[in-house]
Amino acid sequence: MPTKYTDVKGHAIYYHYRGATTLPDVIPDFSRGRKIVFLHPEGGNGAPWHNQIDALGRKHSPVAFDFPGHGRSDGVEGLKSIGEYADFLAAFMDALQFQSAVIAGWSMGGAVAMEFALRYPARVEALILVATAAKFAIPEERIQHLYAVMMGRAPQAFVTDGFSSKTVKDNFNVVREMWMEQIKTDPRVRYTDTRACQEFDLSGAISAIGKPILILGAEAGTAGAKDAELIRDKIRGARLDVVPDAGNMIPVEQPIVVNDAIEEFLGELK
Repeated sequence: MPTKYTDVKGHAIYYHYRGATTLPDVIPDFSRGRKIVFLHPEGGNGAPWHNQIDALGRKHSPVAFDFPGHGRSDGVEGLKSIGEYADFLAAFMDALQFQSAVIAGWSMGGAVAMEFALRYPARVEALILVATAAKFAIPEERIQHLYAVMMGRAPQAFVTDGFSSKTVKDNFNVVREMWMEQIKTDPRVRYTDTRACQEFDLSGAISAIGKPILILGAEAGTAGAKDAELIRDKIRGARLDVVPDAGNMIPVEQPIVVNDAIEEFLGELK
């Protein structure tokens, strides 16, 4: 999976794509099929979308990038709000000369995708929302713990609560790999991202999104499943696929299911 840097608003932004490598100042060929921009979760980066980039790149032109301060993009701070991230997405698309694209967002990335669809509707062909919410239920205790980690007063603990019990039991390598990706991002960024998610609320506005939407939700009975159902119920025509044996890390827990669902959805777009 080739990677490159591009300049976006003065930031060196690292992105992943599929296809031939090009010289530093030459934009790769994104003419195959649909352009798809994948947005990562809070405190994460674009690398965990690699299963989707590889599979969908056979027919389409997918790209995943690291927001400022995340992964291998420059900066030690993230942006301060979901709205700022949405505006940055517009600038990233400008840098790659994308007039419009299918926008796929995971967790915070899904929030950015929905905000982007409301701010820049002409630039959205469809949305793919993965393990996300129109309003996140983030307890203040979690924010305070992340603040303590940022200040060096608490360890950055290894946790598995974003995964299904089946993944933790049968595929622990996936859990470990995600952890290794997450710690590439400074704790300051994880704190500001989570605060931005806590302040995000589109629950009263998402019904205005008039685009084809695929929602990929966690297994039934989880908080993530309820968030997915709320989005489906508020957006006319939205399609919800519940992914079995998956928590909130759906793209890495069940990559084949995710890839098949996205392929089918893209095939239905006009």
